[in-house]
Amino acid sequence: MLAFVHIQKTAGTSMKFILKNSFGARHCDIRPVDPSRNKPVDDGDLAFAKRIYEDLRSIGGHELIEPTAHLSAQVCPYTMLRDPVSRAVSHFQDQNVRGREPPSFDAYLEDPGNHDFQVRKIAGTADLDKARVLLESDYFFVGLTERFDESMRLFAQRSPYPLDLRYVRRNVARDNRFREAVMGDPDKVARLREANRLDQALFEWVRDVLLPRQLDAADPTPSSSPLPVIPDRLIKPPRYAASRAVHKLRYLPALKRERRRRGFL
Repeated sequence: MLAFVHIQKTAGTSMKFILKNSFGARHCDIRPVDPSRNKPVDDGDLAFAKRIYEDLRSIGGHELIEPTAHLSAQVCPYTMLRDPVSRAVSHFQDQNVRGREPPSFDAYLEDPGNHDFQVRKIAGTADLDKARVLLESDYFFVGLTERFDESMRLFAQRSPYPLDLRYVRRNVARDNRFREAVMGDPDKVARLREANRLDQALFEWVRDVLLPRQLDAADPTPSSSPLPVIPDRLIKPPRYAASRAVHKLRYLPALKRERRRRGFL
């Protein structure tokens, strides 16, 4: 089973469209039954999802944290990384544009949960060496947001299942004031770099070592030409629509009932 470790602001929403449009009702945007903050998805959560989804082949979500420790060997994890400063700025902007309690830049930076976000998603802690080992030995694919089209073609080669690489551009910022305010201030950029030194090292290693190694092993060499984009958000291909229907009409109501039964709500 494929398991997409969805790191916020790394083109994961576009990736999820591809997954839903490829697997239909066999893909689950999985969530923990226990809704505690930063609770990793584990085998119990996967077993619950399998009760809802017949022939489940693909899962993905923000709560897939250190899946190599919390999910059994039947799961094949993969992820996308992004330049840490660009990712952090997008994350900060998103919290301000869409969040219920928008943080100031200082508050965002003072939260240790926003430091080395990508390393901790993979390793479960701020351990660069562990993250490198896991990506190299346990993840079957790692791509880069900055090379999205090429990465997706490589992912399609490595996937044990056929993929439809058409996608809809989603989650694109409509208000860039916060990004511009940060990127236009050298001191703020420097502070972001300092808070994400491990992420920077991991990103550069994937960019310079791991991704080239994956590309060298590919046959044929993936093209970096643009992928086909579905231009109208109102268009819902059948498999994508089926995935959304199962998620909204079966999985989420069943999850809510299970949370209530266990006393979480």
